[in-house]
Parts: sequence; structure tokens; C-alpha cells
Amino acid sequence: MSDIMDIFEVYFNHKLNIKRINKHLNKSHIREKANKFDGIRAGCVQREIKIVKSIEEYADMLHRFIKEGSEKGCDIIVFPEYNFLDLVGIFPFFDKINKSFNKKDSNENENTAINNKDNELIYSILLSASEPIQRAIEYILSFYAKMYSVYIYSGSYLLREGDYLYNCGTLISRNGEILGRQKKLHLTDYEEKIGLKKGDELLAFDLDIGRVACPICMDATYFETFKIARNLGCNIIILPIANNEKYNTYRALRGIWSRVQESFVYGFKSSLNGEVLGIKFTGKSGIFAPISLTERKDGIVSISKNYYGNSLVVADIDIKRLEFERERAQYFGDTNEIFEKDYYSKTYNRI
Repeated sequence: MSDIMDIFEVYFNHKLNIKRINKHLNKSHIREKANKFDGIRAGCVQREIKIVKSIEEYADMLHRFIKEGSEKGCDIIVFPEYNFLDLVGIFPFFDKINKSFNKKDSNENENTAINNKDNELIYSILLSASEPIQRAIEYILSFYAKMYSVYIYSGSYLLREGDYLYNCGTLISRNGEILGRQKKLHLTDYEEKIGLKKGDELLAFDLDIGRVACPICMDATYFETFKIARNLGCNIIILPIANNEKYNTYRALRGIWSRVQESFVYGFKSSLNGEVLGIKFTGKSGIFAPISLTERKDGIVSISKNYYGNSLVVADIDIKRLEFERERAQYFGDTNEIFEKDYYSKTYNRI
């Protein structure tokens, strides 16, 4: 298996070569300045998986969303979980592998078609491809962040540390610098099945639009994640998702909407949809706020009309108003400090 992985690594480093990417970016795009807007405006990408055959095609796809966000005056643009899946199109024998997984999925229960041998093969390929993919994604998005002077959250990809893989996302500054990387803290059954590892710390980042945290998908299923983010002083929570399930409005509410109401923060959710390797994804991108801050008193600032297809959800937020409303909110912030301090320190190593 190690010999095969060595071959894969050479292959992926060739296909995702930074010099090749840099040549394309500088040749294909004219540098533009972002539109100015007096306030804080966010853009959450909802997009369908589009299998690509080259890194140039992938870069152009990302650029279309970033350019649209810039034209609409966005300060930050958020991409979804598993934002790299389009790149499996460059994997060796992808067409045959994809056809095989889709055939299995049609004959078995949804998203349960992959067996242990498949998992081992998938993990080996992902391990070989992860570092070249990470470099490529971060280089491309850093280039565009600087071009448009906009914060960009990369969406998630696979971060390799030794022989371990993590579901991880990167936050990039307006001048193209990597501000930090956040690992997913709570994995799905499928992620555990293929061998991904869990992160063990929630980070906070200071931006000129506010203090933010960037948990990933399943992390929003648990109240504690957002509670910790608030304790770290965050007013904005970025949440990329890729739900591999049929869309259901009420199942979707179990995540970011509930956490935003409980923690009194803004939530930016970016969603991946589509199908690849027998796995189907659905979900709506949206921008959420405490009920009292939303026009219809429903906790939704803006949300995609559909749970499929491509769109950019754009909305304005007001941190000062958030803080004012938080201070006057009834029953918000009731605590049992002795119990909670012990609970959080033992469970998450956080107060």
C-alpha cells in the first residue's frame, strides 16, 4: 500500500502544482477592488458539487462566487464543508470508481454502500491527495482574498498530520494571510468509519468585523460548542455544512438556528449539495440571528430558497445592536457557575 501511496502523492503534486495554479490565476483574472459598503455584510455560498478535471476549472468556479460577493459589497465570504469534493474528478480512475459507488448505493440503503475494503482504499487515496489539495485551496483563496480585500472562509478540506486526517477549515484575512485552521470537533458516523480524527479545541479569531469561531457541521448539533464560542467572546459563528441526508426543514433546525437562539450570536451557514461517490448532500445556506433582531421575528436574516443548486446568500449584520439586545434579553445568560465550570473543564477542557 505504501508504494501505491507514493505514486499517488507524485501524481497529485503534479496535478495540483502551485506554479501551474499561480500561472492560471495571474493570467486569467484582472485585479479588482471590492465595492465599499458602510457596515458589515456577509455572503454564504450554497453550491452544487461540480466534478472538475483540472485545478484551473476548480479555481474559476470558486472565483465566480467570490466575485459576486465582492460586487455585492461582502466583507466575508463563507464556503461549505467538503469544499474540495469537486477535485475528486482528477483522481485516477475516478469515473469507474464513481460509477461503482453509485451502483452500490442504488442497490442498498442510502449512503451505506461502502464496505471496509472501500474505506481503506478511500483513506489511502485521501491521505495522498490531502496535502496537495490543501495547498491548492489555500493558495487560490488567499489570492482572491487579497484581490478583493475580503475575508474568506475556505469551507472544509482534509488536513493531514502524519498518518491522520482531520476535517478542517481555514480562515483567510483581507490581505491573503492564513489566520488559522479549525478542525471539526464532532464527527459523523461515516467520518469515523473512514478513519478521520476529531479536533480537540475551538479557536476564536479577531477580525475587523468582530470576533468569530468556525465550528463545522455536526459541531452545531451540540449546545456546548456555541456556549464555548460565546465564552470566548465570539459574536459571529461560521458554520460550513454538507448534510448527507434528505432535506427536512425540521431536521435542519436542530443545528445552527437553535444554537443561535440559545447563544445570542449571528450564524453564517454555507451548504454543499449534490452527489458524488454514492453520497447525496442537501442543505440551505443562510444567515441567522436572535429572533428579536430579525424582521419577521423568525430568527432568519436571509436564507436560500432551495436546498439544491447554486446561490449566494447575502445579508447585513449589526454587532452593536446584537450586544444591545443581548443585554436586555429576558432569561438569557442564566447560569449555574459551579456546575458549568466543572462540566466544561472536564468535557472540553474549556471554561
